[in-house]
Amino acid sequence: MQGNQLNKKSLLLLSIFTLFGFSFIAYIILGFSDTYNYDEIFDIAQPFTSTIYGVLAGLLTGFLGLSILKAPIFNEVNRFFGKLFKDLDLSWADVLFYSFCAGVGEEILFRGAIQPFLGIWPTAIIFVLLHGYITPKNLPRSLYGVYLIFVAAGFGYLMEYFGIYAAMTAHFLYDVIMFGFLKNKNKKLDVEEEA
Repeated sequence: MQGNQLNKKSLLLLSIFTLFGFSFIAYIILGFSDTYNYDEIFDIAQPFTSTIYGVLAGLLTGFLGLSILKAPIFNEVNRFFGKLFKDLDLSWADVLFYSFCAGVGEEILFRGAIQPFLGIWPTAIIFVLLHGYITPKNLPRSLYGVYLIFVAAGFGYLMEYFGIYAAMTAHFLYDVIMFGFLKNKNKKLDVEEEA
């Protein structure tokens, strides 16, 4: 990473690590458990129904998140993410790939391997803290982080009641919506800077 900005190579490597590395870490964690098994994460009776619930939850949380970000108090948060992703020039293939890696890898680790031991809410809080949204130096980002704790807890409840496919699908769609927003926002910023 250069300074405060990501580049495509670092984001690609981070995404691949999230998909495979987080899944491996989950496998190791559950390998020490007599109660929980890695294979059981994926063993659900109705994966199609689970996925439908995930689609609904992902669309709801994603579009609600966009609505929240449009409030004036979150202008700084928008600028922060705009700067972070400014030079990436994301294609829709990039957006889908990065979202897939995060949706699958993070859900396997956090909802599949950590949540059974810590519970839904502590796992959601840890998830958001590790993403850096809660910071005493930035009230708007922390407020958005509080929203994300509820989103992450929602993914936890999806896991609890509908299985991992619901949580992965919701997370994937949430990220697609957010990455898509950043992609379009950066295009608009580039046009405004050229004018």
